[in-house]
Amino acid sequence: MPAVLIDDIEWYTDTNAIKTGEPGIRHSYMAGVATTLNHIAQPFDPVWLMGAGGFAFRIMINETMCPSAMSVFNWRAILPEAIEQAGYRCLHLSRLWDEEEQKFQRQRQAHEAIVGAIDRGVPTVVWDIPDSEWGVIIGYDSDEQSYVTLTHKGRQSSLPFDKLGQNGIDILSVIIPQEPNGRSKEEVILNALTTAVAHAEQKEWTDRPGYQNGLAAYDHWALMFERWAMVVNKGDPDRIGPDICAFAQYNAGHYYGARCYAREFLNNIAGRNAVLHRAASCYGSVALLLEPVWKNTPKSKKADPNILIELALAIKEAKAAEEEGIAFLREYVQSQG
Repeated sequence: MPAVLIDDIEWYTDTNAIKTGEPGIRHSYMAGVATTLNHIAQPFDPVWLMGAGGFAFRIMINETMCPSAMSVFNWRAILPEAIEQAGYRCLHLSRLWDEEEQKFQRQRQAHEAIVGAIDRGVPTVVWDIPDSEWGVIIGYDSDEQSYVTLTHKGRQSSLPFDKLGQNGIDILSVIIPQEPNGRSKEEVILNALTTAVAHAEQKEWTDRPGYQNGLAAYDHWALMFERWAMVVNKGDPDRIGPDICAFAQYNAGHYYGARCYAREFLNNIAGRNAVLHRAASCYGSVALLLEPVWKNTPKSKKADPNILIELALAIKEAKAAEEEGIAFLREYVQSQG
């Protein structure tokens, strides 16, 4: 049987964001969703996707800035809801750490669903293709017993059928958009802003205390730069992790980019609502404060401690600006109750 491949699809890049000097969508799950929806639904709006799905407002930080924080949340609650908020019903097939006895049954179910989606021309967002990130399956080859994939780095690759959900991290997560769900724009907006407030207040699960989310995550983030400055001042930069520069850049790209989307989303939905305009202004301030964190993150562990302290201060000021923005969003949500 010849391979089945979805043609004319590339990993999604928000060219409008890149042209303005912003990072675009950096979270690999949302970039994978953007890749899928940009293929099946035109026109596609990345600002609406990031804002409506809540990821423009989320922040998760590990105590060492480890990138694992990007996936430490309730997958079964949050992943399919991002698709639903984008306007489509969602098929989510998953298996977590504590469901070992269902490994092969879920893998078979997921494989059948992926093949069916590809046959309909629908790409599939899948965990761990590769590098503990989400990617997209765009085809399959039954003779070779493998999927054709796009990685989060935009490269076409392959994944053996039997590695689905077992490609290094033993978790299965397969997301397939279905038919339109009919949610109204008003419902989506209220859901998104309610999510933003709940996340800020740490009402979305994360594995604390090593990880923090919501407004408290900013404190974790700033503290890491302060510790970095301290060990450099003491002449012992090797006490800081070997991957600190890459970790810092990874976090800054994600969360500066996200807050740019939050600013644009709020500006787009505000209309004549003064409270939402104030919230949008606050998130504009957050983005401005996080921009130098992204642009000036040191490329060497032996960084200038003064720059590290400046970045920590910018993060703390960003938290204060977001606190103000969340207060306006809370006011708006309560007014809709």
